[in-house]
Amino acid sequence: MAAPTLSVCFANYNYARYLPKCLTGLLHQSFTDFEIIVTDDGSTDGSQDILRDYARADSRLKVNYFPKNQGIGPASKDVFARMSGRYFYSTASDDFVVNKDFFQKAVTALDRDSRPAAFYGLCGIFVDEKGKLSGGMGTAEVEGYNTPVQCCEGFLKCRSVVTTPSAIFRTEPFFAQGGRDFNELIRTLGPQVDYYLNHSVAFRYGVHFEKTLFSCQRVYEARTNYSANLQLWDTAARFAEMERLLRADGLPDYPGMENDWPRWRAYWMTDVIRKSGVFV
Repeated sequence: MAAPTLSVCFANYNYARYLPKCLTGLLHQSFTDFEIIVTDDGSTDGSQDILRDYARADSRLKVNYFPKNQGIGPASKDVFARMSGRYFYSTASDDFVVNKDFFQKAVTALDRDSRPAAFYGLCGIFVDEKGKLSGGMGTAEVEGYNTPVQCCEGFLKCRSVVTTPSAIFRTEPFFAQGGRDFNELIRTLGPQVDYYLNHSVAFRYGVHFEKTLFSCQRVYEARTNYSANLQLWDTAARFAEMERLLRADGLPDYPGMENDWPRWRAYWMTDVIRKSGVFV
């Protein structure tokens, strides 16, 4: 059997209450040549029963069940090892797709233009406790193809962000750029690992941006995002490591780039401090 064009992948742990919405948004895409690769990381809340029901109804859903919880590193490694599409979409079991043409638009754009390593758009921020959107993310210098230089300059000037919940990547360049080292990277970068990988790929190949809402990321007022819950000095160290890795990858140069690095550091540390509430 031929490999599907697109692999959708995510790990799940005790998010049974969100799985139906997540899976429904994926399975009702207008583009149909995809697989959904899921690793259930030893859930105990009924998630496995939900996944089995959906897998029986649709053979595109392929689930591996860990007998006990092993953590995000092993679960992600298992997911990535099993996918086979030339494009891939990495989501989370509590996030959800809202545009039925997301996959079709991405595949069409990437098939048409061999330059970009990814296609992405807007992602809504959905506050779980309120049950509604409270903003969005996902920006670029221009609509359409953004060159590596545009991606780098937009990133360092804090006006361009490739957001994972609304991004579909070419599999080969993403993993060649460092995605296969996910376990090691998550130990050093923690929650910033996808932020690093997304932009490392963008700086090398460029990306295609469409100003359309494709997905929503669920956030929680009761516990601010993972990044904000870290110790501030640990977070600063992670951003310093991200800068080191990005520089080691070989960045496209533009005039004034070195002046933008301190501003980038200050912007994101200010954001982390604000979210942490330490200095309210």
